[in-house]
Amino acid sequence: MIAVVTDDFFEAGNLINPVELPPEHEASIESWLDAIRHGQIGFLPRTTSQGLYWYAFAPTIREQKELLVLLDAWVGPTFSDLPRSRGRLYPADPFDAPLAAMQVSPLRFEVLPRGDRRSRDQVRNALLVLSRLVWNRPRSEFDAPRTTVEVLDDLGHAIAAQDRPMALGCLRELEATADLDQTNLALLRFRVYEGLEDWAAIFADQDLEHVLLLRRPIGITRILQRAVYTQYLEKADLDGSAADLHEAAEEIPPYLRVLATGAITRTRPAVVVEFLLGLLTQATSATFDRLLGEAALIAPELDARLRSLLPPTSRPESALDPEQDPPSATTLVHLLVNAGEFSSAIEEALAVEPDVELAGLMLACTRELEEHHLAVRVAEHLSVSGLRDTLARDDALVRSDLAWLDEFLSQQQTLGWLGWLAAVEADQALKITQADLNSTAEWEILDRSTVAQRLAGMPDEALARFGEYGGAFMAAHRALFIEAGGADLCERVLAGLALSEKTSAGVRVQTLTLLEYLAAAGPTVEILTSALEWTGLVVGGAVSAVTASWAVDVLQTATSGPQALALGAKHQFFFQVLEQLRPVKSALDLADLEGLRLVADELATSLPADFEIEDSEPELAAPYRHLANTTVVLYSLTESAITRAAQLLRRLVPGIDVRTTSEHGGSQQLASWSSNADVFVMVAASAKHAATDFIKEHRGSKPLIQVNSRGSSSILRALAEG
Repeated sequence: MIAVVTDDFFEAGNLINPVELPPEHEASIESWLDAIRHGQIGFLPRTTSQGLYWYAFAPTIREQKELLVLLDAWVGPTFSDLPRSRGRLYPADPFDAPLAAMQVSPLRFEVLPRGDRRSRDQVRNALLVLSRLVWNRPRSEFDAPRTTVEVLDDLGHAIAAQDRPMALGCLRELEATADLDQTNLALLRFRVYEGLEDWAAIFADQDLEHVLLLRRPIGITRILQRAVYTQYLEKADLDGSAADLHEAAEEIPPYLRVLATGAITRTRPAVVVEFLLGLLTQATSATFDRLLGEAALIAPELDARLRSLLPPTSRPESALDPEQDPPSATTLVHLLVNAGEFSSAIEEALAVEPDVELAGLMLACTRELEEHHLAVRVAEHLSVSGLRDTLARDDALVRSDLAWLDEFLSQQQTLGWLGWLAAVEADQALKITQADLNSTAEWEILDRSTVAQRLAGMPDEALARFGEYGGAFMAAHRALFIEAGGADLCERVLAGLALSEKTSAGVRVQTLTLLEYLAAAGPTVEILTSALEWTGLVVGGAVSAVTASWAVDVLQTATSGPQALALGAKHQFFFQVLEQLRPVKSALDLADLEGLRLVADELATSLPADFEIEDSEPELAAPYRHLANTTVVLYSLTESAITRAAQLLRRLVPGIDVRTTSEHGGSQQLASWSSNADVFVMVAASAKHAATDFIKEHRGSKPLIQVNSRGSSSILRALAEG
């Protein structure tokens, strides 16, 4: 197949004839053709009247994904459409059709800007060098990518820490190495965007239209509903009149009006979106009656507002005629199914005597909704009523639905977070490692007391397993650790991370996040002392020349808060971290060293002599000279970090006006600073979304420096880099 395709590559649809090219170009094409035929990567050019395209061939799916990453690095957005096309073929192009039929189809990208000789030559030269490097690199069984489980765990930690760059990095790693198809990757991306509350990214995702055409898990539909609510309806719902809300709904594009579910809604965004989509698509009165009842449970004023949008003159006729006799149970269920009211249909069918026809309808509705609690009730009904054996002999469609129900209930997603914690305690490896963002998406979030009790009761071995595989759990339960009483939870998870001896990027960012939450939660002396001891073990295992700056950030965050609280433990932790940094102290930059000095000053101690650099202040000030006579605003919820950074900037930069703020929302002062500051720094990982959106809105097109790591040295590094 490869030989046939490559032999025909320079035929119809390709204006390039290799024999008419310069000898060196023809020779490189021959080398690439030979490499492709022998199971190596290779690149072939194609010219059309529209432009120049390159096709990148790889022998396996894994190498294809790796090749896409390499092309991003070697060609990338500078000279190609790779960020947009992601190497996809165009099935509508007759030239691409046979290529798409290959077992491992090639990647395609266009050289940009079109007609530019420099970009054409740059891309060709880059591909020549890239192919030679890949052909000649040594193969090593030890140089393998991380397992999917490891990447997914870090992804959970990144979401819990609200570290967007790291989360997107994990997604790219999964795209390059994990055995996940395009659909599963798209669903995973949407769950990540939800965790980061990055609703704009959902609308910008290249696979959105593809997902809208799928039979989606209801959790994905709820995510898309939340995105629609945020983008189109939230402002009018919270601030405007009912008429404003209806007018806002008219702006929802037609392709997004397919997000009704027929399932019970339990949140304001879901009920508002489903109701307004019902208005736009002329839903039945059964749907509106259900949604109004659900709205009343969420907020009485919401029920009244939505009801006002549905005047009697425009209300769809009821599916039931009040002048006629009440319909039979079977007729009513059929009416509800036809109206798309699947959850209501199930409830009606469960409330009457067992019936084979109704049981088949319930199965079909359950499959549409994919809601675990309904699936359990339907399965129990079929078993208790004795209808299961009868259905197993029914037509093929009913048997298919029954088989789906069995598989759905046996999947890992039915485990639940309590079951997962039990698996951690019982060392059930398969159940532990199969829990990821997709499989756990519909699990019910545990309350604070339950999580505290389970973590407190775990022996060290189980706590170590929690630390090794708890990324998805932390992503789901992030809100518990932000609460005022979350100090004990933070301490337990830090213990788990320490006992796991894991040093991944996810563990490092989670450690910083937990320390920030801990400081804000008002810990007792005992909890803070214990947390510092566990953090010392984490730092000891993870510190290196590459992570030295991270260790400084950890030290700064861990010692924030009231100075007198656990002062002895802070002193011990300070010198413990310095001891761990000592072998790699040459990796510390001047901002890191200044950060250490600031901590020493706060703890009323001194920095060891070998960490001091004589006459460092002029050199330290150099990267910040561009800030002279400017107004700089530093925003972070970690007040100690921005206070330390401001102190240093005032000392180093003449005429600088540094202001700090830790507001949770918006104010007239924050609006003024956002609009007028010369430089605005926002520690995105330590910020409330309400405040970040407020800042971005008032900042407009002016530059905004976003820092994704806590600690004053991180802020200073970001300012130095501009």
